Amino acid sequence: MKKKNQAVVSMIAAVCMALALSACQGKDTETPLESSIQVQDNSSETNETDGNDDSQTENTTAENPTGAYKDGSTPSYSGQKVKLTIDSGEVVIAMYDNTAVDAFLERLPLTDLSFSDLSGIEKPAEAPEEPFSIEEETPGYDPVTGEMVIYRPWGNFTIFYGDFRYSDELVPLGKVESGLELLAGQEDDFTGTLEIME
Repeated sequence: MKKKNQAVVSMIAAVCMALALSACQGKDTETPLESSIQVQDNSSETNETDGNDDSQTENTTAENPTGAYKDGSTPSYSGQKVKLTIDSGEVVIAMYDNTAVDAFLERLPLTDLSFSDLSGIEKPAEAPEEPFSIEEETPGYDPVTGEMVIYRPWGNFTIFYGDFRYSDELVPLGKVESGLELLAGQEDDFTGTLEIME
């Protein structure tokens, strides 16, 4: 009887161990930024234009796709551009048309911005003393490669050079038009200057 009980206990322990291992399988360690992220697959969604020919308010197109808000809508471009100058060259970013962008642009130029690499997919700027405002925007966005967003909890901005997923903490600012390969090629921490292009 004692051996039978030991066998049952051993079997239960083995099943519990197998369940625990299968639950942990495939999980990566998360950074503070990633801990607030939820996975959402928008690969089947398509972006459309609103038929407006004015380049100042151009919506996303198949040639230049943007990410999407939680409701599936996409940001429009404002026609304003900024330039990030780093040691290896210039990165040009086309800005979106929203109140967070308006507040962001009021703070430019920004010099001696410190950037690092996070998770091999983004280059966040060091959090400023005064966080960037999201103004009237509701956080929640699924960015695509090349997009610049504000990460609300830290009050900083980041530029994705790799694919990411939906987060309730992101507000879109714009999308890299040229120079994304320069950011991706930065292996070490680096500094830059961000200014409005005239």
